[in-house]
Amino acid sequence: MSVTTRSSTRQLLFGSGLLAIAGSIASADVFEVESFHVGAFYSTPAGGMPLIPDNDIDFQTCFMGHTTVSGFTTTERRTFFGFELADLVIPDGHSIVSVSFELELVGGGLIANFADGFEDVVFTSTTSDYATFVDPMGSGISLDEIFDSMGSGDEYTGVTIDAITPPGTISMDMSPDAIEDIMESMVDDSPFMMTGRLATYDPDPGALFEFVFGLSDVVDDGMPTGFPVPKLIITTEPVPAPSCLVLLAGGLMIGNRRRR
Repeated sequence: MSVTTRSSTRQLLFGSGLLAIAGSIASADVFEVESFHVGAFYSTPAGGMPLIPDNDIDFQTCFMGHTTVSGFTTTERRTFFGFELADLVIPDGHSIVSVSFELELVGGGLIANFADGFEDVVFTSTTSDYATFVDPMGSGISLDEIFDSMGSGDEYTGVTIDAITPPGTISMDMSPDAIEDIMESMVDDSPFMMTGRLATYDPDPGALFEFVFGLSDVVDDGMPTGFPVPKLIITTEPVPAPSCLVLLAGGLMIGNRRRR
């Protein structure tokens, strides 16, 4: 074998090692999963009866806080989101490396007191499964207990909003706890559930409105409205195979010998 041929072979092996690693970096996959059910529960009025939850799948909206409709002011509203992951197939050799949560903030969809100049929204795990949100009476768990648990579990993500936050898509990176629970839902073939609340909710007793992510009806009377559906953006990447690392190391060793 001539020197020229050996040199070409070394370069090929060295290049192959780099290509193997570069290929694993470049072949990330991104999946979008829209929420199939968005609903809410209300706090119980002082000395009153619990409000009927907005858990009917024919009406879906994700605002948090309170509003006034036809002269009736609601109590605090907290939201749940359901994501069906059964059809999500992670490519062989891949793992989830990041997840983001997207909500749409429309113009006019934010009315808050901004007592300290901002409002905080948090999204967390929940102790309730999907069946509990759909049929709380059948679960044997009180509406108050469900409401209190919403937005109070392991922190998944959140966002701070102030008076000058522009309308548009808000994308929030989700925590390792969220990724772990997403993978567990995939293994269990059960919906991934997340709850949200306005953490800085502290309305003026006379205020008719205080909410974030208002005007966000995804489904109304069973009909999709065209409003952007809350979604998860899941990114996966291949786990580097040992053979790729060996190939890279071999290429580097040959390259070093050549330089010597």
